[in-house]
Amino acid sequence: MTENPWVAPGSTPPPEPTRPDPTAPPSYPTPPPGYAPPPPGYAAPPPGYASPSSGYAAPPPAYAGLEFRPGIIPLRPLGLGDVYGAVTKAVRGNVAATMGLALLTALVCLIPFTALGAWVANQETVGFDSDEAGVYGLIGTYLPNVGSVLASIALTGFLAYVIGQAVLGRKVGMGETWDGTKRRLPALAGAVLLTFVGALVVVAAILGAPIALIVSQGFTPLTGILLFVAGLLLVVAYLFLWTRTAFVTSVIVLEGRGALNAFARSWRLTSGTPFWRILGIRLLTSFLVGMAAQIVLIPITLVGVLAIFALGGESQAFMWQAILTGFASIIGAVLTTPFSAGVDALLTIDQRIRREGLDVQLIHTAQHGGPPPWPSAVQDR
Repeated sequence: MTENPWVAPGSTPPPEPTRPDPTAPPSYPTPPPGYAPPPPGYAAPPPGYASPSSGYAAPPPAYAGLEFRPGIIPLRPLGLGDVYGAVTKAVRGNVAATMGLALLTALVCLIPFTALGAWVANQETVGFDSDEAGVYGLIGTYLPNVGSVLASIALTGFLAYVIGQAVLGRKVGMGETWDGTKRRLPALAGAVLLTFVGALVVVAAILGAPIALIVSQGFTPLTGILLFVAGLLLVVAYLFLWTRTAFVTSVIVLEGRGALNAFARSWRLTSGTPFWRILGIRLLTSFLVGMAAQIVLIPITLVGVLAIFALGGESQAFMWQAILTGFASIIGAVLTTPFSAGVDALLTIDQRIRREGLDVQLIHTAQHGGPPPWPSAVQDR
């Protein structure tokens, strides 16, 4: 029994303090303005979360140093080290579904086109050292690249599925990855076709006028300057569209959208200031992957060329060049595509965390068994 506090004569005594009800459930603090209420069944967000439109707020001191990581990434906005480390971890932890499936896909797609390219190149009658253009030799040499493009389409889809499941803490095998991706291959092929048609339209729009002037008036200093400026504009347009459509493949596989819808979705996710961050990470990734591939491919190519001339195969040099191109494409697909495609998939997830609060849903999925943001082939069976 506590004594009442002293009160000055003539003044109003203060109200007695209320005691909390021990049987009442704990209440969560009111979320800051702009934070959308969670859907039914979701736990209230911990202190420190801001509205999705304002980005991710730093956690309070009580949560400093704490990270929730059910899979390969911490459930918060990702840094460059988080992205590269997570992709490396996913590839090492799912070797069959990443590098193994990359090798199998490259073999299936590249062997037929390499064999066709070697046969076409073997029909060439012009010598390898001739100044004349060898049409059959050029066609045969570049035919393996068609198979490489087809292989990369499938591999980017496979890696998006593997990364999505690895974020949830699941390891997948080659069979499940195929089951979870095969129904999305037509949409991926449609996206590639739209990209090809769009690229032709952009190139024609930028280079059409300068080339027409050169054809009609000949090459003059003015037409040369116009062609140079158009080339710079083409580079800028390529980098812009390359970044704005970076998430098309991941959206098709992880969100089950069609090709056109995926382009619109990627355009929204890459808008605003995140554009520059995405562009920088993708450029750095392309540089690192390209350097790693060249370190492996250049010695192989040199050995192959020396072997051709040592065995006296100059007369069939175009055929052997097509074979070398196909072999190099297989090695490149196994070494480079899993990493670059994994980076794109993680950047997609990172942007959804930053813009849409996807980490809240992922935490609920991991802690309370809620629905995952993307399905798995196991659930669909």
